[in-house]
Order: sequence, then C-alpha cells, then structure tokens
Amino acid sequence: MNIRKMMCFIAVLIAVMSCASWAAEAQMQPLDVKLSIIGGQVKLTRVGKVLSDVITAASPLFAGDLIETLRESKAELVYGDGTRMRIKPMTMVELQPTALKVFKGQAWFKFVKRGSEFLIETPSLVAGIRGTVFDVAVSSRGKSVLSVVQGAVAVRGKNGSGQEMLVKGGKATSCSVGEELSQAYDFNVEKKNAEWKDADWAGASEADINALYINYFNLKSEYGANDSRTIEAFKRFEEAQKAKALKKPAK
Repeated sequence: MNIRKMMCFIAVLIAVMSCASWAAEAQMQPLDVKLSIIGGQVKLTRVGKVLSDVITAASPLFAGDLIETLRESKAELVYGDGTRMRIKPMTMVELQPTALKVFKGQAWFKFVKRGSEFLIETPSLVAGIRGTVFDVAVSSRGKSVLSVVQGAVAVRGKNGSGQEMLVKGGKATSCSVGEELSQAYDFNVEKKNAEWKDADWAGASEADINALYINYFNLKSEYGANDSRTIEAFKRFEEAQKAKALKKPAK
C-alpha cells in the first residue's frame, strides 16, 4: 500500500470512527435530572470523554458523567420526582440512573418516596435510600460521615464485613476505608439544617423564577395540584421568590 492510499485509508477510518462516536452519543438518553449551578463554576467530564469542560450554566446529564464543583462553587441536582441533591465546593460525584458516587467533598440529599432503592456510594460506605434527608461528607482519604436528619438510612461499610446498620434521624455514623462503621451517635440537627438552609441554595434570577413557575404550572395541568411532583415544584418556586426578596438591598 503506497503512502497516498494509506493516508486515504486513515482518513476514512477516522471519519467512520467519528460517525460511530457521534451516533453512539446521539443514542444516549439524558438522565431525568437537572443541574442548577448556584454559584461559581462546575467541571463536567462527560462519560466516555477524557477532557473536562468547565461550565457555568445547566447542561443535560448522562449516566457516568462526573461533576466536580470548583472553589467557592456549589450546585444542585433535581430529579424528576422532586429528589434534590446539594453539592458544596470541592466535591466530586458520579451520576447513575439509580445511584450516585461521592468521591470527595460534602453533599446533602432530600429523597422523596421513589419507586426503587437509590444507592449512595463513597470510597468507604454504601447507603440504600428510599425517602429521607441526610448529608454525606467524604475526606481526601475516603473517610465518610453520614448524618441523617429525617427518616432512616440503611448503611454498610464497603470494605469491612458488610454488616448493615439502620441509622435513624438525629444519628450519624462514620467509616474509614477498609474499616467497620462506627456506632451511631447523636449530632446537632438544628446546626445541620442551618448549614443547608434553603435560602443559601436558591440563587434564582428572574428568568429562573419564571421557569420554575412554568414548570409548576405544567405539572399542575398534567398531574393535578395534589401530586407530589406539583407540590415540590410549587415549593421550589416559593423558595426562589423568598430568596430573591431576601437578597434585595434595603432602601
């Protein structure tokens, strides 16, 4: 094969591979979750990609995507059923349809009654969730602290004996890599709620508030006023309005 033919072959091969990659990406279905960047920047590494993009606005998310909040940045994930996940600065998570991995940092979760169990995984523990409010903090060495504000969470150490513990509201547990879960202990629930208060996570602009209202109106029209999705959408609309009012400078 001469050089010209070889170059033509390589060009065709690259074109075919590019088309295949584009077709595979086009067939991927985005997850039923919306990313809201409350402040700063978020690094998004798309599944199957090597390079990351730094984004400042919402983007469709797919299974396997990595999200990392940068310094002085925070974000919120909202699922179609109303489940919410808040992500503090310097936190990295991986998204899956019924699971979320927290590699480092701190995240807060408010789960509604989902049809199936949702798993939260860290380097040292796995938690099975159906409906509850809790947060997870993961150190650079993989030590994880799980604090349950409401409801109960079934937790097991990832690399220990695997014995499961039910951690109830007002209790926390911790686990280092390769070790067992600690015994459940009390923590200050009021302080934890203040740490994640809604006003700090509702950085909505006027356009965002309008979008929240339209979402609420559409859900109400489709599912009715008493549906959990409609109620959650209205709550978010009200929270955004209140937060915007609080941020107005006093005259």
